[in-house]
Amino acid sequence: MPIEKQLREELLQAGKEMPIPLEVEKRVHRTYQHFLQQKKGRQPLMKKRLLASIVAVAILIPTAALATPYLAVEIFGSSKAIMERGGTQQSYNEIEAFLQEAKGKLTDEEFTEYVALTKQLMQLKLKITDENGVPHEDKLTAEEQELYQQLASKLSPLFEKIKGSAK
Repeated sequence: MPIEKQLREELLQAGKEMPIPLEVEKRVHRTYQHFLQQKKGRQPLMKKRLLASIVAVAILIPTAALATPYLAVEIFGSSKAIMERGGTQQSYNEIEAFLQEAKGKLTDEEFTEYVALTKQLMQLKLKITDENGVPHEDKLTAEEQELYQQLASKLSPLFEKIKGSAK
């Protein structure tokens, strides 16, 4: 038997035979009781934190879903821009609904292209539309008219896909 193991056994035997002073035993008992109370106190706190986290998530997720920005804002800026050109809040909401439909039917790449082309086209349309909503295409230069036609032709297949006539 190695000397370390033999020494360890002798010390354990001597420790079992030693009398423990009452004061030390009480102090160890109090420390152990204090530890148990702290441990019990942590569990309800953790449960409260977990419950509070679940409630916060349950409230925040639907709120974030409803707080998504309008897609039409990306193209027009705000509903005021349309109203200044003879549009109404209802027409703005219809445009928004159409854009939401487009986002659902087009791929991400197609939708990004659609928004970029529509934004360019709407800038031209806003330029030629008066306060009553009447377009005056003669206000466009020859280059702008050509760009207008190109944008319309590029948007046509995407528009057909949104409306469901193209497969």
